[in-house]
Amino acid sequence: MTTTDRYQAAHVITQDAQGRWLSPGVVDVVDGRITWVGAPEDAPALEECQVHEVRGALLPGFVDTHAHTPMVLLRGAGEGLPVDRWLTEVMWPREAQLTEDDVRVGMTFGAAQLLTNGWTTSAEMYFHPDAMAEGAQAAGLRCVIGPPLLVAEGMEALGPWEEQLEKAVAFAQRYHDLPTIDGAIAPHSAYAVSEVPLREAGRVAADQGLLLHTHVAEMQHEGDAITAEHGVTVPRYLESIGVLDAQVLAAHGVWLTDDDIACFAEHRVGVAHCPGSNGKHASGTAPVTELKAAGVPVAIATDGPASHDRLDPFEEMRLAMRAARLRAGKADAMSAADALAMVTRDAATVLGRDDLGAIEVGRRADLLAIDITAPDLVPVTEPADLLTHLVWSGTPSLVRRVWVEGREVVSDGQAVEVDAAVLAADVTSRARRLAVG
Repeated sequence: MTTTDRYQAAHVITQDAQGRWLSPGVVDVVDGRITWVGAPEDAPALEECQVHEVRGALLPGFVDTHAHTPMVLLRGAGEGLPVDRWLTEVMWPREAQLTEDDVRVGMTFGAAQLLTNGWTTSAEMYFHPDAMAEGAQAAGLRCVIGPPLLVAEGMEALGPWEEQLEKAVAFAQRYHDLPTIDGAIAPHSAYAVSEVPLREAGRVAADQGLLLHTHVAEMQHEGDAITAEHGVTVPRYLESIGVLDAQVLAAHGVWLTDDDIACFAEHRVGVAHCPGSNGKHASGTAPVTELKAAGVPVAIATDGPASHDRLDPFEEMRLAMRAARLRAGKADAMSAADALAMVTRDAATVLGRDDLGAIEVGRRADLLAIDITAPDLVPVTEPADLLTHLVWSGTPSLVRRVWVEGREVVSDGQAVEVDAAVLAADVTSRARRLAVG
């Protein structure tokens, strides 16, 4: 049965294919896909449709390109540790205790937070992918899920790498026809996965047409062993073993050389920039302006809620702008429009998804209704002010309604499909068990 919805908004804020930001007023959606966008006076006549009046601004749903959302169960753990010690001393020991039900509950709770904060899609790397998919579906979140390929002490329960890779492919095939869940291949990193499984992960991702999602250059010295053995940096090492033949999403990309950036540009590697997480762990400041200048697509991401406690797109945009300006010593190094693009259209590009990230015909109807009456968004003396205020002063509290695939999943700022209070109590109980060990 065909369903038609019309969204009538005071402002529609999206970036068109030419990089312009528009305010056309009316968006039509049929069966979860955008079919028309334009000014109210030009809107086509519709015999039957449900009309949604948006008094504020209508935006494309934000796309989180790197997350480990069930880590809401571990939020705050390992505070003050650098990434390497945080992983080996706190995260991996607790994650080794996780049950499939823990992941399902954590993902459901985290997905509700992502949605109420404005994220409609999340690229996830985490264990128990079926539980991840069930949690995301329960809340209504769109996800690209890659179970991590990881061989590490204490994580033997994951099984041999061949079995892990086989299960990842089976998961992707199982959810192939579900519009809101996609599979990915997700080797944790070059330092945690040896050459043979890493090479095979790249081959499988390329052969299957799946996104390959991995951590690259998050810590300053994480690639030292690879450079010592192979004589090249991690990006060139990944290139040499065929990993970059796949569509690759590289998380963090903090410690990249000029040649690494050129390598990423050659292979159209997308980078997920995680300014909040990088700042919390003192990992460094990613060369975002250099990457973008070289033609590398860059998006903004949250990382996990244990490595950066909040799942707040507005805060991440502001952190990204400040970091870029400080690194470059230039107040125009990254604009508010740049930052907003990095959680919408650019983020979709990083994932290889031309059906997300913008309000335009043919894209999926993942939409946000934003309240623009908050004092921090005043005054608006020219059209560009509204976009600037949203990025510099916006908070998740402004997100009033959210639709994914045309289905309303947040109403009046609250998740529609799940009871967040009940989930919070359950998450707290499970987190205490994991902390005790």
